[in-house]
Order: sequence, then structure tokens, then C-alpha cells
Amino acid sequence: MQIIVAHPSPIAATRLKRGLAADPAITSCETVSGLTETYNMAEHRHPDCVVIAVALAALPEFELLSSLLKIMGIGCVILGQAGPEAETPPALRRARHIVRVPEHADATAVVPAIAEAQRHAPRPTMPRGQSDTARQFDPKSIILIAASTGGIDALLKTVAHFPQTAPPTLIVQHTGENFAPSLIKLLDGATAARVSAAEDGGAVQPGHIYLSPHNRAHLCLTQRGGLRIMLQPGDLVSGHRPSADMLFRSARGYARHVTAAILTGMGRDGASGLLELRGAGAQTFGQDAATSVVYGMPRVAMEMGAVGTQLPLSKIGPALLSACQAKVRI
Repeated sequence: MQIIVAHPSPIAATRLKRGLAADPAITSCETVSGLTETYNMAEHRHPDCVVIAVALAALPEFELLSSLLKIMGIGCVILGQAGPEAETPPALRRARHIVRVPEHADATAVVPAIAEAQRHAPRPTMPRGQSDTARQFDPKSIILIAASTGGIDALLKTVAHFPQTAPPTLIVQHTGENFAPSLIKLLDGATAARVSAAEDGGAVQPGHIYLSPHNRAHLCLTQRGGLRIMLQPGDLVSGHRPSADMLFRSARGYARHVTAAILTGMGRDGASGLLELRGAGAQTFGQDAATSVVYGMPRVAMEMGAVGTQLPLSKIGPALLSACQAKVRI
């Protein structure tokens, strides 16, 4: 077995590595100290299991790593028990493929946990979007999506429906700056459309999905010189940069051709912007409570009257495409 040990303490990581290396079933054991390194090594080395300290697993960015591990069928062992339910990150509460052991467990306890994690690891899967080009969409249509906590899995399942001819799509997903390229690559493997980093001043194109390349600017739209992307520097809005509210508000002048959705997430970013879009003529959707990891952003949007139609996650992708396909809006 090939193992990755991710721990912020080099001493603890080295101690565990030595213990694991003594087990004849473990052929390789690498150590890293942060989530970015863990993600990159897991993606390129494809280990059998990742053993990670709870201090790293409690970070918001762990959600992206957890999604990668599930897709690649890699087991996961967390060193440390989760805290109270209210304080436990959703990625830890709902990740059934994760096995937990005490924080200072030695190799004798970790090796059986690794075996258990491998038994529970999902079979490797990478959903691909529809490849047909038969569907015809309003050439002026555009899709906007916002998500936060729990949003990575939600986005993977949503864009899996998008064909190569899908309307231009812009997505705001709250994640750490260093993980934007990894998120883009992960989503690109899940859809027939092309997922890429947004470029300031770039024209939006059918069959393309755009995400912000970093968290130093807001992802917006502008109609100067045609419909184009604008990376707008500025302060945090609704607690975030990029902010879903900023994206939605930037599209108000084009709202009659916009279809927008707000997915699972904590807080209220995107709710007021979605309300403004709907008021200007956009079609709007929200993820329902039953399928949301955190029914925060979509709940606020629903209560404000920003959501035209509330749907379970499995129906969001098809609904977005159908709304763009139904008729040419004038």
C-alpha cells in the first residue's frame, strides 16, 4: 500500500511514518505538512490512503480534498476525533468514507484504520457530462451559479449534465486562493463543457464554464464591447471575494437572458444579488433543504423571494439547461 501522512507537525509526521514503514503491507509512505501538498500528491501519486491530522481536516479547504479522494477511490484516516456537531465542518460530518482514530494514535492503531478506510472508499469514478451536441440553446443565454459549503460535490453533480454546447456559465464557489486551479481541474473532469480560469476582459463562449482564478478580485460580467468577463478588485462583499452577490448584480442589465442558481452554502452571499436578478427578469433556482449540506445561502434567498423555483440537487443541472433551451427571450 502507498500512504500519504499529512500533519502540520514534522515530528509527529516522521514518528508515524517510521511506525507505518515497519508494516510489510505498506510499500511507500510520504509526509506533507499542508492541504495543498496533500491534494497535489494525492492527485499525482494516487495513494491507497491519506492519513491526515484533524487540524488540517477541520479547514474549509478540506472539502475539496475530500471530493478528490472520493472520486479517485482513495481511503482517508483522520487523526483526531471530530468536535461537537455544531462545530464540526460539514465535510467531516457527512464523509462516510473517512475513518477516525485518536489524535496521537500510533501505527498499531492506524494500520487497521487504513484497511477499514480502503474497504469504505468509493469505487473510483469521474462523471462525464453529456457529449451530444443536438440540444439547441438560446445564443444569448448565460448561466450563473453560486455555492459555498458543500458546494464542490454539488457543482460536480450539476455540471455533469452540461454538454459541449452548454450556454456560457460563470461560477462562484467559496474556497481558498491556492485551491482555485485544483477546483477548476476537478470540475473540468466532470463535464463535457470546458472549465477554465476566467480572464479579465475575455469574451464568454458557449461550451465554457468560468471560475475566478484567485480570491483577489470579484468575478463579474460587463457589457462593454459585448458580454465580457471582468475581474474587479475590491473589498470583501457579503464576507467573500469573489462574491456571488457581485456576480449576480453585475448581470442585472442582461437579466432577461440570465438563468441563475444558488446552491448549498453557509451564510447569505448571493441572496440579495439573486433577488435583484429575478426582479430584472432572470430565471432563478435554489437548492432545497433536503439535498443541501448547509441550507444557508439558498434558505436566505428563498425567504427573500429571490428563488423562482426550488429543486433537489439532482434536478438543478437539467433545469438550468432547460430554462436556456425553452425559448429565445427577447
